[in-house]
Amino acid sequence: MDELNLTPLYTQSEAAGILSLPQSTFNHWASGYTTTSGNAKPPFVTIERPGRGYTVPFIGLAEAWIVRAFTRAGVPVSRIRPALEQLRTQIGIEHALASDKLNTDGAEILWDLRQTDAAFDDNRLVVVRNGQAAFGEIVRAHLKQVNYRDGFIGQVRIPRAHGAEYTVDPQINFGQPTLSAYGVRVVDVLGRIAAGETIQDVAADYDMPASTVENLALAAA
Repeated sequence: MDELNLTPLYTQSEAAGILSLPQSTFNHWASGYTTTSGNAKPPFVTIERPGRGYTVPFIGLAEAWIVRAFTRAGVPVSRIRPALEQLRTQIGIEHALASDKLNTDGAEILWDLRQTDAAFDDNRLVVVRNGQAAFGEIVRAHLKQVNYRDGFIGQVRIPRAHGAEYTVDPQINFGQPTLSAYGVRVVDVLGRIAAGETIQDVAADYDMPASTVENLALAAA
């Protein structure tokens, strides 16, 4: 894996904002927590260390994006944790959430065993949580907003209306969210609006529709 993917680029607050997640949710995924009954829940999103400052590498942001997608598809976090632990201990894969071999059927996390066991054919997946084989069509439709590089997520595209989709890629603007169609950092656009410039002036300067700038401003409000 590219070392740039492991370099801390974001605070936990910034990472949560980029992914439109509550900060408490991202913190639980990245730092773990203890329930009211005293049960410790370990983290499963990569960070350099708990605490303030730039602690979240791109790979951690990508892992959180996948968890966000799984939870929205109906996969409980309670199933994600043991599945990842089994992947680490039995299959020996780190950063499994960001791997291009991780799939979901909307209820379980599935691992394509063709990479570890040649006896498995193209139509068999294993349900990692309990080890039971699941048959049927392989889940091939990875998240449309994710691009893979060297076997791991290398780019995440955050959808926004009116052309305001932005890309997060450690090889583009040092991982800062960048408007996909214009190559302009989101923070630069928002910074000028915050400084008092009009939406029309900012849009004209960057040669983009005013609706794009307005949508960014509304999303950040």
